[in-house]
Amino acid sequence: MGIAEVIRMNTDGFDICFVDSDVDEFYELLSVFTEVFEEDNAVYPDRSYLKHLLDSNCLLVVAAKANNRIIGGLTAYVLPSYQVSASNIYIYDLGVKECFRNKGIGRMLINYLLEYSKSNNIKEIFVDTEQVDNEEAIAFYNKIGFCIKTKVWQYTLKN
Repeated sequence: MGIAEVIRMNTDGFDICFVDSDVDEFYELLSVFTEVFEEDNAVYPDRSYLKHLLDSNCLLVVAAKANNRIIGGLTAYVLPSYQVSASNIYIYDLGVKECFRNKGIGRMLINYLLEYSKSNNIKEIFVDTEQVDNEEAIAFYNKIGFCIKTKVWQYTLKN
């Protein structure tokens, strides 16, 4: 088992849990992300690569389920700090199928990550979101208690 210890949370008929070593569940979540982020041409790495990530200590994958089907989730990276003896978590993607939005699932996913953080020496959880044409995500993060720390430009260098 990777960094994700077995924790389950069942709230309001939704099951929140880590995807730990189950590549099929990971692909199911990626399918949800493809739909939510409208990335029809998304292509993901092969099973062995994703299995390697799930088994590592760097990636956390949390799924929200209804009737044993994944309806949303998040992926996050654990980033050890050199400034303090703790780590941070960077939320990379968070998405919930449209028909399940406004039911508190996003908040449940964040709360699940917070509970995990309390027992795993995590100092801070942070997330980036695009500022243009992304009002729903911005409102969500503000509503659940994230605060804008600073506005930054993101640069990318491809090799």
